[in-house]
Amino acid sequence: MDHRETPWLSVVIPVLNEAEGIGALLEQLAPLRERGAELILVDGGSSDGTGEIAAGRVDRLLQRG
Repeated sequence: MDHRETPWLSVVIPVLNEAEGIGALLEQLAPLRERGAELILVDGGSSDGTGEIAAGRVDRLLQRG
């Protein structure tokens, strides 16, 4: 998504240690992103690499810590 455009939908995904399932979730949400929705992942301090897995697959990655 081009950040200069206003998204028609923002999906906020709060996570904590979800490395095992985040890839599958983001894969299912990819069609929304391709149509201009914005995906925002809010990582509450995961220690299992959740943020690293999501990086590049979301529009914004907010990480605690």
